[in-house]
Amino acid sequence: MFFAVRGGLALWPFVALRWPIKKIAAGVTLVVLFCYLMISGAAIPTERAFVMNGIVFAAILIDRLRLSMRICAVAAMVVLLAAPASLVGVSFQMSFGAVVALVAVYETWGARLGLLLRTGSFVRRVAGYFAAVALTTLIVAVGTEPFAIYHFHHVVLYSPLANVVAVPLSAMWTLPCGVIACLLMPFGLEKLALVPMGWGIDATIAVAQWVSALPGNVWPVARLPTAGIVLVALGGSWLCLWQGRWRLFGAVGIAAGMLAMLAVRPPALVLADFGRLLAARAADGGYFVRPTAERLDRSFLADETASPIEAWPTGDQVGALDCREAGRCFYAVRGRRVALVTGAAGLPVFCGTVDAILAQVPAGFACRYRIPVADRIDNWRYGAFAFWLGADGIRMMSANQSRGDRPWVPHPVSKRERARLAALKSRAGSPRR
Repeated sequence: MFFAVRGGLALWPFVALRWPIKKIAAGVTLVVLFCYLMISGAAIPTERAFVMNGIVFAAILIDRLRLSMRICAVAAMVVLLAAPASLVGVSFQMSFGAVVALVAVYETWGARLGLLLRTGSFVRRVAGYFAAVALTTLIVAVGTEPFAIYHFHHVVLYSPLANVVAVPLSAMWTLPCGVIACLLMPFGLEKLALVPMGWGIDATIAVAQWVSALPGNVWPVARLPTAGIVLVALGGSWLCLWQGRWRLFGAVGIAAGMLAMLAVRPPALVLADFGRLLAARAADGGYFVRPTAERLDRSFLADETASPIEAWPTGDQVGALDCREAGRCFYAVRGRRVALVTGAAGLPVFCGTVDAILAQVPAGFACRYRIPVADRIDNWRYGAFAFWLGADGIRMMSANQSRGDRPWVPHPVSKRERARLAALKSRAGSPRR
């Protein structure tokens, strides 16, 4: 919009020679930016882009144009004042991670990169443009990949290849067609631009599908703990914000944060989804999962642990998992033996023969005061359960336990308990004679 307005006014000599057309274009662009922010839903990345671009165009109005880390800091401050909870969200972290990395690199080496990529013959400048797109994508990947690992548990390798094609296509074809379509709408001629715009979108989707289908594009990785991502964020901020050589110490924090993944130990057993999901870790690192589990839950387990999903053995013994008894299996690892009850036929379990019990059905109260027990009712009350088995004992944790006793953490109450509480409340509220 800025270039369209400025270029259109420049074609009118009377206006171009007498009025500040650059500032006029900047003012019009500010209005368009605000309108786009409103109609787009004002997501966190859009707010960040609006504030940063708004500062740039406002700087044009007062003749003080300079891109710097201060603009990014102001944008972060505005976004956090409007939505403080966005600090822990993936949109804020990836958006500002990318921008901070880009500003830091181009503040330091921007002039030299400009001489290298934007000088010489026409062919060299075209090649430099595509090289700059690839370099920018690589910088963005480095700035956002730790947050992607933390939230999505995988690494995407070929994004620079996709962006080398998709970014020029969007910048030179799709987006200009969109602007032209908006200008033609008052005349009912937007189809002339929307159809070519659709061609550009289709081409971009085709490139994305082709790159995503390449073998080895997505690598699942182990879970990055919260302490690790905090170290990465602090180290990255130190590396990008300081100017001297001591900024390089930030790389130590980044490396320490990423190495925290090595300290993560996946659970040996998982019970979730009201008892429908029962998983046991295999010797090769995958998980045996009961066929009662939903496909979505299987996908979540595979993403969370970066482990393949394997079929549950039926009527035989596979490694540490023995399912030769009806209605139950036994899982033995590191000197610990756990009963996995899959049906009512597997009950009762003698408490002295096992170290813990996981049950997809109600397991009763006989063993609860002697060994760790989690069944379908516990799963309903406290969320998913994870078990870690070791020579020093068995550690059990529920989802609600890991989240703490917060107002938003659910605490389901049975019908019988609700009826009892209602009776007590009615007695307390009845008048005394």
